[in-house]
Amino acid sequence: MDILIPDQWFELLAAKGIWWIFLSLLVSFAALFKGSDWFIEGASGAAKKLGIPAIIIGVTIVSIGTTSPEATVSIMAAFAGKSDMALGNGIGSIICNTALIFGISCMLSSVPTDRYIFQRQGMVKLFSCMGFILLCYVLLIFNCQYVSRLYGFILLAIMVWYMFKTVKWAKEHHLAGITNTEDINAKRPLAALALIFFIGLFVVIIASRVLIGSATQICLKFGIPQGVIAATIVAFGTSVPELATGIASLVKGHKEIMLGNIIGANILNVFLVIGGSAAVGGLTIPNYFYYFHFPFFVLVIGLFIIFSAVSKTHYNRIFGAVFLVIYTAYIAAQYTLRMN
Repeated sequence: MDILIPDQWFELLAAKGIWWIFLSLLVSFAALFKGSDWFIEGASGAAKKLGIPAIIIGVTIVSIGTTSPEATVSIMAAFAGKSDMALGNGIGSIICNTALIFGISCMLSSVPTDRYIFQRQGMVKLFSCMGFILLCYVLLIFNCQYVSRLYGFILLAIMVWYMFKTVKWAKEHHLAGITNTEDINAKRPLAALALIFFIGLFVVIIASRVLIGSATQICLKFGIPQGVIAATIVAFGTSVPELATGIASLVKGHKEIMLGNIIGANILNVFLVIGGSAAVGGLTIPNYFYYFHFPFFVLVIGLFIIFSAVSKTHYNRIFGAVFLVIYTAYIAAQYTLRMN
């Protein structure tokens, strides 16, 4: 994402005074939530106008948009030979999406389940995430800690299959074809809704970049190691679009978009972010991923699948509390142990 706004800009801003960095941080948060408002308005309006289930919009279009920061950061990091940054951002973003963003959403509101989505996209999420982790541990058994470019291209090919399959599943969804022309956003022309959607997405991506750059400078100012910054601030920063979109979805009453976005973003983090990064130049897996990041990753994904399986109509708020405790422990451990 430094292509959008170079790191040097934030370094110059920090040189003028730390308060300028704090100001840019506040402005980025304000822009994020306003941009996400437009993002959700365009997406939900188009869904109701076209008769596409809102959760399908979340799984596809919205998740592609909110995953673009992770993809940009990780692929550029892999291209520069920074495997730990590329992989850490992909894994960290999935943990952040599920444990923090979904956890906060469950705590704030009663999030409805969707059995149809869980049995399809939910299973894709399970097998893609756990499949990648299993591959990493199998490679370790054979004293290999390197994910080849071939595997990256395989993940990208599976992503193409997944996108086509998602279109098919959308047509078979029980809410497919049900329009709501009375909705205020659905009354707008489709071109206007598309414009609102893309403007919102652009604002969210730019604001995310400002947030990452500002937060990184603040951490450096207080002596926090670069490795910890990459695994926490960068992973959180690239997940902020999902957070802003999730909160906006809850506030505007489109909870299905939030759930679809979380599931879709996690799937794309494996296929597009990790797959794209590996395809660029392969990924070397650092030792600490095996005993720290991967166990947390398996725990979070496993709990999400279990909670989804036992929830009949809505997710329990207790599930949100469990996820937030896990995410707090995940972040606190990195700053305590100084993972690098």
